[in-house]
Amino acid sequence: MKGFLKNHSYDMVTMLLNQLVLSMFGFSLVLAAMKIDNDALRNVTSIFSILFYLLLLYMKAWDIGFRDKASVEQGKKTNTPYLGALISLGANAINYVFALFVMLRALLPNVSFFTSIGDVCQAISVLVNGMYTGLLATQVGGAALNSYWFVFFLTPIPAILICGLSYYFGLHDVKHTGFFHKKILHKSI
Repeated sequence: MKGFLKNHSYDMVTMLLNQLVLSMFGFSLVLAAMKIDNDALRNVTSIFSILFYLLLLYMKAWDIGFRDKASVEQGKKTNTPYLGALISLGANAINYVFALFVMLRALLPNVSFFTSIGDVCQAISVLVNGMYTGLLATQVGGAALNSYWFVFFLTPIPAILICGLSYYFGLHDVKHTGFFHKKILHKSI
């Protein structure tokens, strides 16, 4: 565990920073769509923000997998095809901590500690997952999706799945987009 954190803490922090930046981007787009009171535009901007966030994660995890490819082939590193999902899980650990407190607030409403910290964690979680804000504002069963506690456990799942898949693709040098054609510059002497 210590070696995993030592080797991949930079990658986890980079993924978390990508999430925070895209959260602000998605949140501002969704607020603009909400200001003109257009639910369809709100949902579309939220979906595109989510897709852009997942694309950035895909590229990052693919690069990590491609970087590990040579070490795995030479036997210096064990082949761990799910490593991208673990790195993303580490980056999303804060989201699950927030979700845990939101869940405790919903399940134990009489405990004032969980009520107050759950409210704060829900507000922070909505801001940290700003790219999902448009979809989470959708009314289901008479209430917005962000009022259901289990939704906060579901929002990190696409990131974890995409990172796991793209790390595997990078590890096996599978390219599905044109983003990964790296050019090697040769100097003529």
